[in-house]
Amino acid sequence: MKKFLLLIAATVMTVTAYAKDIKTVTFTVDPPMHCEKCEARIKNQLKFEKGIKKIDASAEKQAVTIVYDADKTSTAKLAVSLKKIGYAAKVKK
Repeated sequence: MKKFLLLIAATVMTVTAYAKDIKTVTFTVDPPMHCEKCEARIKNQLKFEKGIKKIDASAEKQAVTIVYDADKTSTAKLAVSLKKIGYAAKVKK
């Protein structure tokens, strides 16, 4: 019985250790994206930022949607990263 309880406790601690605060934010950018190269530039530059799980840049929608781990980065840090590559970012509501 002790072994069983220890196994359950270890499992719970492991699951808790891997629990992440995954969030999604959508930005509008200025200057506007015009083509696939603009989309690719954003994706290629941001993929190296800590905590980013997925990036979707759409010139058609004029939006950049980012799925990220809030334990490793923040919306403000992502906006700064976009600014470094020439895009002023505002959170789309």
